[in-house]
Order: sequence, then C-alpha cells, then structure tokens
Amino acid sequence: MRNQFPVRETIFGLEDSIVSTLGVVVGIAAGTDSRYIVLLSAIVVVVVESLSMGAGTYLSNKSQMEIERAQGKSGFLRDRKIVAKSVTDSVFMAVSYILGGLTSVLPFFFLSPRDAIIPSVLISVLTLFYVGFAKGKMARINPFKSGLEMSTISLTAAGLGFVVGKLASVYLMKP
Repeated sequence: MRNQFPVRETIFGLEDSIVSTLGVVVGIAAGTDSRYIVLLSAIVVVVVESLSMGAGTYLSNKSQMEIERAQGKSGFLRDRKIVAKSVTDSVFMAVSYILGGLTSVLPFFFLSPRDAIIPSVLISVLTLFYVGFAKGKMARINPFKSGLEMSTISLTAAGLGFVVGKLASVYLMKP
C-alpha cells in the first residue's frame, strides 16, 4: 500500500463540493432571492454530503478489501493498512468537502443572494483553477492547462444548476 497524501480524495472532495454547493446556492438564489433559504440549503447540503462522501469513501475502500480477501489477495497486515487508509481517506474526503462547500457559500453570508451570485462564482472559479493548477504541478503537466480544465469542466455543471433554478422559479408556483 502506498503511504502518501490522499490526492484523489482531496481533489474529489473539493471539486465535488465546490460544484455541488455552487450549483445549489446559485440555483436557489436565482429562484428565491432568499438568504435564509440559500444558507439553510447550503448548510444542509455541505453537512449531509460531507458525511455521505466520507462514509462512501470508507465503505468503498473496505468493500474492495473484502473482495480482495475473498479472492485470496490479502492478508492481515495488508487488511490493517487498507482499513487505516480507508479511515484517513474518508476524513480527507469529508474535510475537503466542507472546505470546498464553504468556498462557494461564503459570499452569501455577507451579501444579498442576487449580489452574492457573481462573487460566489468568481471565488469558486479561482479555487477550482488553483486546485487544477496545484494538481498540474504535482503531476508535472502544464499547470495552467490543468487549472483551466478543472475550472471549465466543473463550472459547466454549476451553470446548469443556475439554469434549473431559473426555470424552476418560472414554472413552479411559489408558496
């Protein structure tokens, strides 16, 4: 087993959280213009998803270990390392998810929902670019290209959240 920084879980947690949370807060802000609803939704999404992603990481690593054990590919020491790695990876996933989610939500604590949309998108774009840039440096590939790839692919999903929020606010009756 390798014993290194859990890059996969950190990048996955940050990227997924930034995109999911940005999509939720921007979509709900566009549809409701209610700070209370936006922040309540963001807090619920970030907490539930960070726990879910952490648990999912642990359970998927443990499942892999159990399958390998059934195939005769593991032993006691290897199993212990996998369990320890599963716990570490799940913590990194959950913490990364929380940090990424906070990045997207931050402007909504200080600005009205309509005014927070653009700063939230900008902070998210810059953070995603930085994550991609750092990954590019670690992978010894073009960091600018890696940053652009990360931010472009990720923001396409977040943009769809905005569109869904706008469409839903038009076609659904408000209470």
